[in-house]
Amino acid sequence: MEVAIIILFSLAIVLFLLSFFRKDSSKKLEQELETLSLTHLQDMYQIKKRLAVLEDELLISQQRSPFQKKSRSHQLMQEVIALYEQEMSSEEIATATGLTADEVERLLIPYLQAEKEGGQ
Repeated sequence: MEVAIIILFSLAIVLFLLSFFRKDSSKKLEQELETLSLTHLQDMYQIKKRLAVLEDELLISQQRSPFQKKSRSHQLMQEVIALYEQEMSSEEIATATGLTADEVERLLIPYLQAEKEGGQ
């Protein structure tokens, strides 16, 4: 019985000493988690930075777009009027400009009204 206790006690001491020399996998896991966390934070920072740049570009393009839309619609109106003055029909103008005949007629209404008022 005493021999069994001595054997168990010595085995416990040997295992206790071995536990100090064994590599600690939790430290390695903890270090990997920290590295992953830092990588994630860096990626999020870069994404937020890119998003801010894109939002700024979008805001700038939205601020410019009313002028561009006005100039495009003005150019389209001028083109439709020029084709109308060449005595083209609404369908021919629509084919030439890529609009529908109804859109051409809507664009011509202010011009025809002004022409009518100027002719009276």
